[in-house]
Amino acid sequence: MAHAAGVRLPFEEVPAGVRAWVEGALGSVVVSATTQQGGFSPGVAARLVTASGRRAFVKAVGTSLNPKTPSLFRQEITAVQAIGQLPSAPVLYDVYDHGDWVALLFEDIEGRLPDHPWVQEDAVRVLEALEELTSALDPSPWPEAPVAAVRSGEFLSRWDNVIADGLDVPEWAAGREEELASLARTGLRALAEGKALAHWDLRADNIILTEQRVVFIDWAHPALAPRWADTVILHADMRESVRLPELPGDEAITGFIAAIAGGLWWGAAQPAPPGLPTIRAWQRRHALVHLDWVRERL
Repeated sequence: MAHAAGVRLPFEEVPAGVRAWVEGALGSVVVSATTQQGGFSPGVAARLVTASGRRAFVKAVGTSLNPKTPSLFRQEITAVQAIGQLPSAPVLYDVYDHGDWVALLFEDIEGRLPDHPWVQEDAVRVLEALEELTSALDPSPWPEAPVAAVRSGEFLSRWDNVIADGLDVPEWAAGREEELASLARTGLRALAEGKALAHWDLRADNIILTEQRVVFIDWAHPALAPRWADTVILHADMRESVRLPELPGDEAITGFIAAIAGGLWWGAAQPAPPGLPTIRAWQRRHALVHLDWVRERL
């Protein structure tokens, strides 16, 4: 399925203070900035080359582009600093936070995104790397991270909104909205008990594959959750295109999937937020994937 994408800003158009910070941190003038596509966040996402030959990746955003994204970048800074030097996490060189604009300067990773739709080889490799990462992050190296069930509680409780707004649902789910809302509440309660640090936003466009590494990038939504949470999220991105190992039949996992489905279904019916014009179509498509998965598990 196609992913949504934020509206990118060329590196040359960021405030002069941000550009000066980048060149100061890298110790040389930037001579090349190649904008990278994909991902939800608006703003700058560019691979840089300096006059000295040094390479880096910069992401930057200001409140004028999207009022919420700078706070997400601040969460990413804290999460990546807490994770530290793991092969499956990007190396953070420096950060910029002067009120309106927030920016992160990372290592430049020479690699590729997994194919999407997924291919079997990539899926197996990424799921194995995720298992290793989850083991390293359970318990969380950032114990004060946002709790998934709290930070996403409203999103994961939106079957109530679907019911209140009288939104149409797929034929098999019609008349079962209250059942799905109850199931989602079960998943939310289980989610609240998790102590691992979850990425909480895993998709193919948040992963880079190199010959030696699987690197999970864009840690803007870190959260404390059960160690199965990221695996469920990633399975949803993979399940239409590859063979996947069976997940435990726990009602908690089924409830989590149902909760995501409700959040996406209601969100898809709302106006698009600033700078994210394609997100609603993506949400509807992804909601259907989750709903089909819930039907199978029920």
